[in-house]
Amino acid sequence: MVNENESELRNSAIIVALVAVTIVILGAFASALVLASEICLILFLGVLFGVFLTRLSRLLARYTPLAYAWSLAAVTIGLVLGAFGLVTLFGVQVNSQIMEAIDYADEGIKELRDLADRYPTIKSVLHSTPFARQLIDDESAEQSREETEKDEDSTSDEQRESDSAKNSSKAKEMEQNAIRNTAQRGIKAVAGIFRSSFGLLVNGLLIFFTGVFLAIDPAMYRDGCVKLFPKQRRERAREIMDQMGETLWQWLLGRFATMAITGGGAGLLLWALGIPMAFTLGIITALLSFVPNIGPAVALVLAVLFALPQGGTTVLYVVVGYIALQLIESYVITPVIQQKQAALPPALLLSVQALMGVVFGFLGTAVASPLLAVAKVGIEEVYIKDFLESSENS
Repeated sequence: MVNENESELRNSAIIVALVAVTIVILGAFASALVLASEICLILFLGVLFGVFLTRLSRLLARYTPLAYAWSLAAVTIGLVLGAFGLVTLFGVQVNSQIMEAIDYADEGIKELRDLADRYPTIKSVLHSTPFARQLIDDESAEQSREETEKDEDSTSDEQRESDSAKNSSKAKEMEQNAIRNTAQRGIKAVAGIFRSSFGLLVNGLLIFFTGVFLAIDPAMYRDGCVKLFPKQRRERAREIMDQMGETLWQWLLGRFATMAITGGGAGLLLWALGIPMAFTLGIITALLSFVPNIGPAVALVLAVLFALPQGGTTVLYVVVGYIALQLIESYVITPVIQQKQAALPPALLLSVQALMGVVFGFLGTAVASPLLAVAKVGIEEVYIKDFLESSENS
């Protein structure tokens, strides 16, 4: 009896120790995942790029005499040459375009501040928006500094009369510098969406080479992951992973079509309305449309900022046009292209984007949609079909 009690105690101690070790390992893994979340998200973008290269190379091999390896080489070289060509053609104009964009953004910010001064409701809404609040606060701080400087410089009536022109030009210059600095921060923020602590170039190279190596032999990496499962479950694991790859490909098709149509439509709309740098804004809109929901909203804010100097009617046309483009994308383009997979529930997608944005920043928001698509397949196939439905049938 005593030996049985000792054996039970020993077994209980072993179980407790195993549970404690498991919790420690899972906690360490979770901590490492959080600390290295940026790398994990970038590697996921590399996987997404690998899916793109693999499917595009297979299509090329299917409709041409080229083998898969040569098709992959042709696709990769074509993408590299295309990117190099774009940088060569437009790279020289980037600085002048940014300065021109800042100039037009200056005018838009001035109009925005005038509206805030005239309408308290608009000012309240702007104060509740972080970036817009910064614009208003910068203006208030600038006015406060100007008043202080005027009080210090105005020690006598004669000095005030002699220095009035100088103070006026100095105040105007300081205001323009403040607006310009704010516009520069905003435009640099858009340009630095994918910039992280490792730098834009390193992240781009990591995504590129991860995708290329995965595309060279995707079956090897898939089968390597499959071997982590029990033998009786390996075939099912291989099937689910293939389905996840198909889901990512369908998601990419939807995004590329959305980017092309939304960006092209936005560029034509802004050009027809006489908005400066219309097609540059169209390209920015196309790039931002890679992020569902959030990206088009950011593009709309940027377009409105450029349209403000043209007047309220032009702003209204821009808003209505962008909303129409978004409705066409949501209810026509995406359903037609993504027929092979169930659309992501909008409320769930927005919730996941908000959560990923809070935890991981804008990069988390950017990958929230494809991650949710993959997680949806995993939940439906593993938890619902293999666990719940199989339990009910048995």
